[in-house]
Amino acid sequence: MIIGQVLGSLWASQQDPGFDGQALKLVLPQEGITLLVVDPLGARVGDTVLVVYEGSSSRLCLGSDSTPAEAVIVGIVDRMDVAGG
Repeated sequence: MIIGQVLGSLWASQQDPGFDGQALKLVLPQEGITLLVVDPLGARVGDTVLVVYEGSSSRLCLGSDSTPAEAVIVGIVDRMDVAGG
C-alpha cells in the first residue's frame, strides 16, 4: 500500500468500459512518480490517500476481474501520528 497526495483529476472521452462511472485521479506518492489511480471514494485535490498498487488487488477493490486497473484509492487519511526518533 502507498501513501500519497491527490494532485488532480483526469478525464478521458474514450476509455475501457470498466472505468465507466469511475473517477480517475493523479496521485503523488511520498516516494516515487505520479500515479494514475481509480478513485471510488471521492478524494479531493490535496487529500492524503492510501493507494493499493497491485493489479489483482486493485481489481478486487473494484469488484472486477477484467477492469485494467493497476492502482485504486482505498482510503482517505484523516490523521497520521508518527513517533519521532
